[in-house]
Amino acid sequence: MSEKNDNIVKYCVHCGANVEKGQVYCPKCGKLVIEIKSSKESIPHEHKVEKSLPLKTTGISRKCPNCGSIITSNVLEQCPICSTILEPIPESQKVKPARTGFVFTREKLEPELSYVLKKDSWNLREGFNVFMNSILVYITVYLFLVMFIWFQLGLGDGSSTTEIPFYLILLSQIPGMLLGLFPLWYISTNKHSFEKLGFPAKDKKILLAVIIGILGGFGLIAINIFSSFINVIFYELGLNFFDIQEYMEMETKAIRSGGILVFVLLLELIITSISVEILFRGVLHNTLKEKFGAENANGRILTMLIVALAYSLIYLLFSFPIGIFFLVSNFLVFLFLGALYEINGNLYNTIIASVVYDIALIILILYF
Repeated sequence: MSEKNDNIVKYCVHCGANVEKGQVYCPKCGKLVIEIKSSKESIPHEHKVEKSLPLKTTGISRKCPNCGSIITSNVLEQCPICSTILEPIPESQKVKPARTGFVFTREKLEPELSYVLKKDSWNLREGFNVFMNSILVYITVYLFLVMFIWFQLGLGDGSSTTEIPFYLILLSQIPGMLLGLFPLWYISTNKHSFEKLGFPAKDKKILLAVIIGILGGFGLIAINIFSSFINVIFYELGLNFFDIQEYMEMETKAIRSGGILVFVLLLELIITSISVEILFRGVLHNTLKEKFGAENANGRILTMLIVALAYSLIYLLFSFPIGIFFLVSNFLVFLFLGALYEINGNLYNTIIASVVYDIALIILILYF
């Protein structure tokens, strides 16, 4: 065997060029060199070289319309770099690969299948992108409304207010109502199954969900009563965070003065509950459960804890400092909803429970 052959580390896994021993980057394509070692040293050298050759491509080459990347995979339907949907491969050119390959992103190889979009389940990158885009929509609308409400209440000129107009309570529900729009749009435009969000395909599961949801609604009411009891104790001890008691009284007074428009508020609360469940349960919960393992009990518990914490912290961020008062109760409510969803993986469980809770909350405010 020649000295020249001893100094060659087979081939670059990206472009097939020869790479000399000791080189970190391929001299042809400039990508990170990955040495593939055979598990059997007894195999003749010529067979080792044959096994280390790059996978044969299908001859299919597509250019991403957004970032310009060249995609040679006949498995991926979207760009692995920017997630833009690629031009579909004609049926006549589709070839079933003998084995899946890898995608080179950010100086590392990742399995090609980890970028394949499934129609009934989320992968981590896909679910995270949908979740963050929805939060971005929420932030945009929220900031616009905050500026509007700020000046409507006369806070911009240093003055204060002793009451909350009812129409501002109605306006404050709009950002939450929009949280579920992007996931629904994403599922619809990509022609994915709504089972991906936790909606069941069979109608017979809805009856069970109604029963679980109603019982779950009473559970949420119990959590609310317990949280209110704890808050009263804090208030009597002098822990009236940021005049929270005064704020709650102003809000209750505003709702009771709403008249027939209280039904509009109730409708907004129901839409918000559905929207929140679609995003946090249908997207984030299901994405994390796929990541940690749907059949793993510890993974499901970890998923419920992360989702409850995420919701509590996001609510705190956009309602600070008042949100500090509701941090624990929001965490307990969302943890309970996570457990409710895990009973049978049906999103109607948590939606119905949230609707029952919203109706009970309005009744308590109006008559007690």
